Amino acid sequence: MRKERRRKRVALLVSAWNHYGRGIIEGAWHFAQTNFWNLDMQPSRPDGGMQMLEGWSGDGIIATVHSVALGEELRRCNLPVVNVSGARLPGVNFPRVTSDADAVIGLAFEHLRSKGLRHLAFCGDPHRRFLDYWTHAYERATQKFHQPALVYRPRALGPGAGLVAQRQDRARWLKTLPLPVGIIGWDTITCRHVANACELAGLAIPDQVAIISLSTEDLLGQTIHPPISGVDIPVKRIGYEAAAMLDCMIRRRKLRVREQLLNPLGITSRQSTDVIECADPRIRRAIRFIKEHATTGISVPDVLREVPIGRRTLERRFEAIVGRTPAEEIRRTKLEQVRQLLTTTDMAIPEIAEASGFAYAEHMIPLFSRHYGLTPAAFRRHQRGSSTTPLPSPR
Repeated sequence: MRKERRRKRVALLVSAWNHYGRGIIEGAWHFAQTNFWNLDMQPSRPDGGMQMLEGWSGDGIIATVHSVALGEELRRCNLPVVNVSGARLPGVNFPRVTSDADAVIGLAFEHLRSKGLRHLAFCGDPHRRFLDYWTHAYERATQKFHQPALVYRPRALGPGAGLVAQRQDRARWLKTLPLPVGIIGWDTITCRHVANACELAGLAIPDQVAIISLSTEDLLGQTIHPPISGVDIPVKRIGYEAAAMLDCMIRRRKLRVREQLLNPLGITSRQSTDVIECADPRIRRAIRFIKEHATTGISVPDVLREVPIGRRTLERRFEAIVGRTPAEEIRRTKLEQVRQLLTTTDMAIPEIAEASGFAYAEHMIPLFSRHYGLTPAAFRRHQRGSSTTPLPSPR
């Protein structure tokens, strides 16, 4: 009689309440479907921290290791562990799959700077020291762009400070910043707190304060007023790659790398960053025209008809402010629309090309491939966590 194959049991110590955790769970589930795994969701403590279920027995663990204590608990399990947190903690050296913090922060910088903003600040959660890696990535970006680091640091607020005191302290910080300013929040909830503090401080979003989150929450990000822009982290991909790495460890195979950092997919742009900060009214008008009409198939001559200015003057001033020529900005905006539709719809690729301002899919596909390093079809598979090819950086 043929012996029945045993399913591997894998514990997921990942919070399911936020977009990051849910995406990781879905990505790991995609891997589990074709690799004879059972996934066991582990409960969280009342404070939101993760813990192993007493008496659990299995083959491996995927976890967001946010504390040294959890790291020690997982080591005592004497099982293969893959960490899906970017936090760098002393003594926590599990193999890791997570997002590339420098690439994520860099994309947020690029988005805000494309709006003409030159003062960029960072708001994290100072009481969660495991998030310091985001602050360090922000500080490296400020050095790259030769600008001062504007990091929120609370004044005499303990971990038990109430929401009113926290809101007042953020409002105090906001009033010290040069305006207009772009603020990068480490997650959407932080961005909601910043938006509330802006209201208290009498600052308008996005005209005086533009806000972007380092993660995109489809529901929460849109229920905040104004809706919050966010960097699209490949959360499903992180879950899938973490499962693939854990599978190698369970099978006692040598890992190709012990740390895999994945690049962001792009930006989901919403009202919180819908601002154009530019002293030149003609360039501001050109930026707005491209933003509103790029996906209708416009070209640079159309921009010149809208903005009466010489082509060389337009290109020189536009590039000095935005960092790209008008033609490059039109192409970038169209390709971003393609990326959004690939991510959020099941539209056929020819339909996506037409909806994004391309006359033919045959024209769009090589442009998209050069920019993102993948064909549109391969990019869509990556976003859904069903491909085994590494995701390149956008160009």
